[in-house]
Amino acid sequence: MPRVDFYILGQADPARRTHFCCRLAARAWREGLSVWIRTADAAMTEQLDRALWTFDEASFIPHGTTALDGDNPVVINAAASPGAVLINLGDSLAADWQQRDRIAEIITADEATRQAGRARYRDYQQAGVVPQTHRIDH
Repeated sequence: MPRVDFYILGQADPARRTHFCCRLAARAWREGLSVWIRTADAAMTEQLDRALWTFDEASFIPHGTTALDGDNPVVINAAASPGAVLINLGDSLAADWQQRDRIAEIITADEATRQAGRARYRDYQQAGVVPQTHRIDH
């Protein structure tokens, strides 16, 4: 079973979620891990694609919206993609979540995001996973 981490952000601001997602993806990539950022839709994919270019002016995170036969270490899209690490920004579990090494769920104080996150937390528990919870207040 993969390790599942829930990161609970203290604010409802979607820009904070995007920035935190970029930080997680960058950290995983620096550790040599491939990443799939699972988005809810095309608009979110585009937003994260842009954010990974600009969130840290001092670094470059190689990424794209397609896997390019494994040449993109960070893939952003709603469709199933390769990646040892899954950063799930969708409202449900990815169909192949059990094939990942690690899963990160980023939850904001927005009520809809929080409710969907609670449902996914229960789904993981019912599958036998004990998710870890981290409160992020900055």
